[in-house]
Order: sequence, then structure tokens, then C-alpha cells
Amino acid sequence: MGGNEFRFFLSCDINLPVTFRIERLEGKLPPPNPPNSDDVDFTSEERRPELYVECLLYIDGAPFGLPMRTRLESSGPSYCWNELITLNTKYRDLTANSQLAVTVYDVSSCKSDEVVGGATIHLFNMKKQLKTGKHKLRLWTGKEADGSINTTTPGK
Repeated sequence: MGGNEFRFFLSCDINLPVTFRIERLEGKLPPPNPPNSDDVDFTSEERRPELYVECLLYIDGAPFGLPMRTRLESSGPSYCWNELITLNTKYRDLTANSQLAVTVYDVSSCKSDEVVGGATIHLFNMKKQLKTGKHKLRLWTGKEADGSINTTTPGK
């Protein structure tokens, strides 16, 4: 292959599962909510956040497939999963409006899983090319990721 040549593939020809890596969470977490208002002995230092990330694929604004989760991580403040996530969906099934909704949850509260924040990333750029490489997403504090076409939780 010469220096001026390049190869490209149509995503409809790629019969591989969608795969990506969840690396880490940077920044400060919002202050924890006490388990209930009657618990006067509760302090934020007693509760060590235990986080996981849930990823859900949206195609044309509709959820597609089952959500995938990372393992629990509690070694903060720089929470590092460095975990490879493989969806059941294949690249050939994606459309130009495919998005990945990423939500971080904290299970250390006594209630149900508490939403830390969420973000949504388009899998294709404006030229309809599959995005590659590392992407830093901005989490919307306290909001689950929204995979609708006009998302309220854009990653950037």
C-alpha cells in the first residue's frame, strides 16, 4: 500500500460488535444526600461512594438493546474502571443518528441507586464518519443520560 493510499470501510459492512472503553471519572462528586432526615449520626465522611457506569445505545432516539454496566468502583476520588464494554449490537446495525447514553450511579446510599450524572455522545460525526479515539464527556450532575435525538445531556 503506497503512502497516498488509504482504506475505508462502510459501517454497514462491519460485522463486529460495538466496543468501547470506560476509563475513569475525573472531578469532584456532588455532596451525598443523607439516607433519611432522622439519621443524625450520618456524615458525608462515613459514606464512601461506590460507583458504576451504565451504557445504553440509542438508535434514532429509541433505546436499542440492553444496557451494559461496569463493575463497582470505590477507589476514588479518581474513579478508574478502564473497562472494555462490548454491546450485542454490531456496527452494521448503527445509523447516523446512533448515540451512546452514559450514566454514572452511586450505590452507597441506603435508597435505590442514586444518579451522579449522565452524558450522551453521538457515535458518528457531522460527516457521518464513526468517531474514534478518546472522548472526554461532561456529565450533567443529577441527570440520567438522555438518548433522544435532541438530547438534554450532550457530552460536549
